[in-house]
Amino acid sequence: MLTIALLVLAAAVVGSVGACSYKSHARNSAFDAMQIGDTEASVIDRFGTQPSVREKPGMLFARYASQPCGGDCAERLWFENRLSLDTEAWSVELDKSGRVIKKSRWISP
Repeated sequence: MLTIALLVLAAAVVGSVGACSYKSHARNSAFDAMQIGDTEASVIDRFGTQPSVREKPGMLFARYASQPCGGDCAERLWFENRLSLDTEAWSVELDKSGRVIKKSRWISP
């Protein structure tokens, strides 16, 4: 019985690590493929999901950033890897026309 419990626990750990790694790889690929000038719709399509958070100017999403979306930034989209034990997220800043003006990857060991 103990052996079965240990096998189930090991499978759960391996599955969690695998899912985290897969999500990180997929989001890094989407991030790398994104270009300045891309539309909001193409960003969401590349990431394959809606953003975790939509940050408006003056409303700092302090989990990662120390400066709020501002200047030409009309909205900052956040895509988080919540499966990661560390901090891992990708942000995309959009201008008033909904086009990418800046992108960033946030990671902490």
